[in-house]
Amino acid sequence: ALKCWGSNVNGVLGTGAGGNQPLPANVTGLGAGVAEVSAGSSHTCALMKSGTVKCWGANVFGQLGDGSKTARNTPVDVLGLSGVVGLAAGAAHSCALTQAGGVKCWGSNVGGEVGAGATGGEFLTPTDVQGLGSGVTALFNSGQFHTCALVTGGALRCWGDNEGGQLGDGTKLARPAPIAVVGLPADVAAAAVGGNYSGHTCALLNSGVARCWGQNESGQLGDGTTAAHLTPMDVVGW
Repeated sequence: ALKCWGSNVNGVLGTGAGGNQPLPANVTGLGAGVAEVSAGSSHTCALMKSGTVKCWGANVFGQLGDGSKTARNTPVDVLGLSGVVGLAAGAAHSCALTQAGGVKCWGSNVGGEVGAGATGGEFLTPTDVQGLGSGVTALFNSGQFHTCALVTGGALRCWGDNEGGQLGDGTKLARPAPIAVVGLPADVAAAAVGGNYSGHTCALLNSGVARCWGQNESGQLGDGTTAAHLTPMDVVGW
């Protein structure tokens, strides 16, 4: 079962009631069927044990995937999804990993974060991410406007906004389709995707080495500096 608490703007807690919740409250209608949950900036999605996905909260950009732009204070089904094994929610977009190893995204596409091959517009229902129809083994929680996926063999692919260099391809150009992270070996075990305004991404290699890239004004890359890096740098002392 899933319980939520805190701010309830746009019904993001999914309880069906208005007002903030200072104590955990049951999300309406999910029962004991939740396998995974991922929270965006103002919406939340749950992967059900059945392989379907339900979302609730803000829906200005279609991030709930129900074909509308209507906010929902209780969970609604994401249309056309089945056999889902992983979730990643961003600021105003959401992505799902299917049992077949493909990725589908929906919602805001201002920086190409839906991965459909072009920037701009909105997708009110799930659409295939270009080049990731199969072979994906893990999907990492989305940053505000970018997402990364681990593919068979251990390589990392990222897409979406890149103004902080968080995609790691050596540029600051938005990428509306997945690209390889430059200089990162096909040896990735896991990754963590930071928000757009901190604009960074980190990867843990199977060798135990951690590498990060993107914005670094607060030292979030861990390389001993506050200089941004457009490609991966070793975390010092890891």
